Amino acid sequence: MELTQRGDRHLSPAGRARQGRGAASTLVILALALCLVACSRDDTPLASGLRTTTSASASSASEPPADCLYPGTDYEAWCHVVEAAGTRARYLMFRATPATSKTIIYDAGGPGLSNLSRLDLSYKDYVAAANARHYNVVVVDEPWVIAPYTSACKSALSSFYSDSIAEYTHQASTKAGRRVRDECLSSGSKAALTAASYRAMVDEIERVEKIEIVRFEGHSFASVRAAYLGSSRPNLVVAIGSPFPVGGSAADFYAAIASGASKSGDASPHGLEADSAKAYYQSTGASPDDVDKVSAGRALWQVNSDGLISLSRVGYYSEICNALTSWKNLGTTGRQGGAILSAFASLHSVCNVENGESGLKLPSKTCFRVLQHDTSTPWIPSPLTRGARVTVVTSGQHGKIGIPSCP
Repeated sequence: MELTQRGDRHLSPAGRARQGRGAASTLVILALALCLVACSRDDTPLASGLRTTTSASASSASEPPADCLYPGTDYEAWCHVVEAAGTRARYLMFRATPATSKTIIYDAGGPGLSNLSRLDLSYKDYVAAANARHYNVVVVDEPWVIAPYTSACKSALSSFYSDSIAEYTHQASTKAGRRVRDECLSSGSKAALTAASYRAMVDEIERVEKIEIVRFEGHSFASVRAAYLGSSRPNLVVAIGSPFPVGGSAADFYAAIASGASKSGDASPHGLEADSAKAYYQSTGASPDDVDKVSAGRALWQVNSDGLISLSRVGYYSEICNALTSWKNLGTTGRQGGAILSAFASLHSVCNVENGESGLKLPSKTCFRVLQHDTSTPWIPSPLTRGARVTVVTSGQHGKIGIPSCP
């Protein structure tokens, strides 16, 4: 079977639901730990009143680009491909009527998830509301979705996973982690996303579509993507519901997720696969009744039964490692922190050489609506978020907290 095709095309035709959304072919995984699927996602078809874009990028094409046809999306008519600074990604362009240049970037979260996936996304309500406010809407997908999965990267990730199992509760060897960084996350990677490449792609979308991006709205990991733009777009208005704590301590963040483990049974480490299942349940709110333990453990790592890790993990590592700080602290405290923290430390040992925050800055007008006691994405204040206007709500669900108005 061919193992060097685009993205996760190593899966059989029957498995084209794509491993990036779940490790078991029979499941659409509820939400990846720490990726935190965002709000307004339902199975309602796109409203017929939404118009296809008449942008410059679309005017010369009679049908969507091939990358908009596979992996599948319900938004082919609004889909385009951008390339800048060596990075390619899909994006959606929804134009308001009457015509306007004013545009919002909407980001549903991530990393390691496709914002164009047909599995659980609907932009109908959000786009309709934004258009009524006289804004266009742009949705940028993650580059790994249409990137090639090289055999070298595939082998590096599989070896890293095998080594993580063999060395547990210690982390994978430094050599295994370095190989992932060299083969999957280097500057030449087509699947990785950095602050610089994201800025370049947004600039190119703005140029090609002849729009002016004035707002950034969304949920969860959208806070990190907004921080990619702060240095170059200081006047951007940012409004995020249940934001990811960009710039926070990795050790504090994962310790906060793991803090409830003692309430849910034995918290002692028992092996990487079993502990990864515990971490998945704790961070997503799922239970063995929703996802069996074997599938849950694989879902945390995005690995199939053959030990093959999805390319989505490259997208995940490329962003998460810079979104938080103090990764070495997580590595040194994981084994003493119980099963869940130990599993998280092992999963993220690729990040141990990262300092985080590189090139990140939030625009001065940033509004966050934080869910108190958010078990999947605990709020950890950081120097990076100190200037944000933070409103705390006491009830709700991660990813379904309303976006603050931030006028």
